Formats: sequence, structure tokens, C-alpha cells
Amino acid sequence: MKTNPALNPTAFIVLNPVAGLTNAQILQRHIENRFHASGWNTRFHVTRAEDTIAALVREELANGVDLVVAVGGDGTIAAVSGGMVNSSVPLGIIPTGTWNAIARNLAIPFNVARGVKVMTGRHHIKQLDLMQVGGSYQSMNLSIGVSSSMVASTGRTEKRRWGNLAYFSNLFKQIFGLQQHRYTIVADGKRYRGRAAEIFVANYGVVGFNAIEAALNIKPDDGRVDVLILRARTIFDVPSLLWEILIRRQKRTPKYRQISAEKTLTINTSPSGIVQADGDVIGKTPVSVNVMPRCVKVIVPQPRPITLPRPANLNLQEIIPPRKPGINS
Repeated sequence: MKTNPALNPTAFIVLNPVAGLTNAQILQRHIENRFHASGWNTRFHVTRAEDTIAALVREELANGVDLVVAVGGDGTIAAVSGGMVNSSVPLGIIPTGTWNAIARNLAIPFNVARGVKVMTGRHHIKQLDLMQVGGSYQSMNLSIGVSSSMVASTGRTEKRRWGNLAYFSNLFKQIFGLQQHRYTIVADGKRYRGRAAEIFVANYGVVGFNAIEAALNIKPDDGRVDVLILRARTIFDVPSLLWEILIRRQKRTPKYRQISAEKTLTINTSPSGIVQADGDVIGKTPVSVNVMPRCVKVIVPQPRPITLPRPANLNLQEIIPPRKPGINS
């Protein structure tokens, strides 16, 4: 019996054609076929440089869809999320970017078939925090310093040609000459001053390594952002810095400080520094952030059940000695 397309659920799919190294036309057909095989209708939008993606997503939500899917890298996911603030419709993710830190953090499959199966089948919903910066929303992180300079110096052509290596090659160019800048941070009304080579605002990810986020107690739905202030001067400071942060789990050392904000955050530097968010340059300091707690529903795989080891077979007669005959026998 044929299904009635008018009764089938609909997915609105935003596809970034220049994310990663994929062929956009082949990818679109693959995604479409997988959704149709699961009984879903699809509507696609292939992004262009001049698009305002958040406004486009809000318009589609108003027209009525059952699922919004972001196909691309961290920047695409952030842009789509910005149009879904406080929506009851969930967001699905198919990661095709250079690094895909958001997908790594959420354990989302990189394989298209598996990703669509999670969205259309059994899954779990996480309610994620966002950061509002001016009129835009950012999903994962924001930074000023080494990382933002690395993003600014890595062009789209380099990323498509070399993938993740494009970032790391530019990182090594930066890391031997770390420059510290004066900063003023106001987090929920409390002021902090000092000098730093890197100020990293982690909403729910550092670089997509869950072990690092766990060590720093950074969670995607805790209603706050964590600010990591790094005072390393050279590459030789990095090992001791990592030891203090990840092993000893210190929140304040001579070369490191971690603070948090649940409502507002303002960062200023002297001189003014480049600001990156979710892998894209968004301007220069000063920058102000409003924390948007648990405002986007995101589809993730179901957590794996915890299996306890089976106890060894026990002979109760060996453990409990037989009762001796007595008056109560």
C-alpha cells in the first residue's frame, strides 16, 4: 500500500555546498533518498553567501515542518540553530565540515545513512544552550587570541584542500610567538582584568574532544558559558598548562583561570582583537554575549545502556553452611 505524502512528516534541510570536501549534488540526493525511504518528505535549501539562514529557518518553521536539518560544519549548525530558539521543532545534524566539533561533542554519526536513521527512528533530545552575540546566535564557542588568529588566517580554499590540517598548519605558525594582550572581562556583573594569549568562551565544546570537556566540567545544557583564560607565553608553557587544567583540574593558576557566566559576558582587549565564533570570524573586541539557556532541541543518538558484569555462578551451599539439627529444625 502506498503512503500518502500529504500525511508524511516533513524535514526542511539546509545544506552548505562548500562545507568540507563533499559533492553537494550527490550529498543532496543521498540525503533525500534516505529520508524518502523512511517515509519522510523533504524540502532543501542550498545556502549562498548572501543568505540570512536564521531568518530563512524561522520562515520555514512558521510554514510548518516537523524537523530542521543542518548539513555542514559548525558555522552552518550555529546559523540554523539561531533560527530555532525556543522552537518545539527539533534540529537534526549531518556533519560535513572541516572539523565538526559540535557533532563530535554530541556523538552524532558522520555517516549520512546512520544520521538519518537516528533522526527518523529512536533517538534522544538534548536541550542546548546558545550564545547571543548582537543579532546572531552562536552554538559552540567564541574566542579571542591564538585560535581566532588561526581561524582568520585559514582560508576556505585551504580548508577544502587540506581539511583539518589547514588549521593546524596555521596554529604552528602562531604558537611560537604567543602575544599577550590586556583584557577586561565582566561576567554577570563581576569584573576581571589581566593579560592573556587566549580567551576562550566555551558554551558546550572546546575542540570537540569530550574528555577535555568532561575534565573542565563544560556541559551543553548547564545554562552557562565557561571562560578559559590562558596566559601561556611560549609553546614550552603548554605542557604545564595542560597538566594544571586537565590532570590537577585547577580553575586558577598563574597561567590559567576559568570563570563562568549564566547571564551576560563582555570582553574587551587592548589592542582590539579578532573574535571568532564556531569557526568563523565575526568581528573584533569589544564583544558582548547573552547566555540563552536550553533553548534549542537537538536530536542525538540514544545513550548506550549501562551493562553490569554478570556475577559468577555461586554455589549457595558453599557459602551458607547447612543448619545443624535443633529444636527449631
